[in-house]
Amino acid sequence: MSGNVDVLRQFVENEIRGIYTITFVRVEEVEESTRRAVVSLKSDSDILIDNVPIASPFAMDGAGMIVPIERGVEGLVLHAQEPLSKQIQQRGEQPVESERRFQLEDAVFFPQLWLDEDNIPEHGSNEYVIDLGENAPTLRLNGESGGFQLVDGSGHGIVSDGQGNFTWHAQSVDVNKGPIE
Repeated sequence: MSGNVDVLRQFVENEIRGIYTITFVRVEEVEESTRRAVVSLKSDSDILIDNVPIASPFAMDGAGMIVPIERGVEGLVLHAQEPLSKQIQQRGEQPVESERRFQLEDAVFFPQLWLDEDNIPEHGSNEYVIDLGENAPTLRLNGESGGFQLVDGSGHGIVSDGQGNFTWHAQSVDVNKGPIE
């Protein structure tokens, strides 16, 4: 009888080991037009999950924030309890039409996870920063002062103190009337 209990316990442990809600992954391919990715498990690059929606901190119909994603980027995949196919077609309440639970392909990719070896851009506690890396543009929005800083890849840019005062740091400034085309 003890052998049967051990076999059953091992079976349950193996099944539980196969149910994950978050998995560490690497991007293999990106489809920019649909914001979907093919990812591989960080623990086993032979296991691929395709057509995975890329999450954004701000996404709505016709507006949102696009984060650059490319092959090799690491992040997290959140596995949904229910099938995603119907849930991501339209906004509003959607009934679950399947009893299927926790399948590998029902996943959403959360990009850009800082690893222990990575350099994190300088930032304040109440500051929103978009830093595209060395010699690339940086945007800083300060939640306390209401000011901002926009710097191009050359180190030149504009600074606002949040009180209507602007400082330009530029080689030259051209002023064109009308909207940006």
